[in-house]
Amino acid sequence: MLKIIPNILTIFRFFLVYPIVLFILDNNFLWAILLYILAAITDFFDGLIARKFNFVSEFGKIADPISDKTLILGALISLSLIGEIDLLMAFIILGRDVFVIVGFILASLLVKDYEVKPHFSGKVNALFLMTYLGLIIINASGFYIFSEVIFILELFLIITVFLSIYHYLIYPGKEVFKQIF
Repeated sequence: MLKIIPNILTIFRFFLVYPIVLFILDNNFLWAILLYILAAITDFFDGLIARKFNFVSEFGKIADPISDKTLILGALISLSLIGEIDLLMAFIILGRDVFVIVGFILASLLVKDYEVKPHFSGKVNALFLMTYLGLIIINASGFYIFSEVIFILELFLIITVFLSIYHYLIYPGKEVFKQIF
């Protein structure tokens, strides 16, 4: 019974995305940040519990990244739509995700025995991105976040976007290119 706790947390996080997006679009940032923080906490604990107690499941391997991406993309797009995030920054972040998703699909189809291996740069990128989006929501709610902090996070995000793309080009990129060319 305890083995399903990480999966329940992942599903719960997935279902938090819709109200978070609605609250952002409705400029109800207090609720948006509270639910966003709750979602971030579930992300931390589902991974911790799954690894610490060896409750890793095939469902979790698939659902957790989908839940994470849904949360990040929902918050990113809604914050961009209301003008809280610069469109260029949104396109850089979205471009990385499209690159990774297309790479995953191609690798799954073309690379024999392809195994998803999260890169450290991708994990760091996700951490900076979750923090960035949370601070943007907090800033939009009226709690002032210094623009320098947001600027530094944007720089780190851009650096980790390119680092993670580089690492994805190494694996599975090289293997995908061998199959195509």
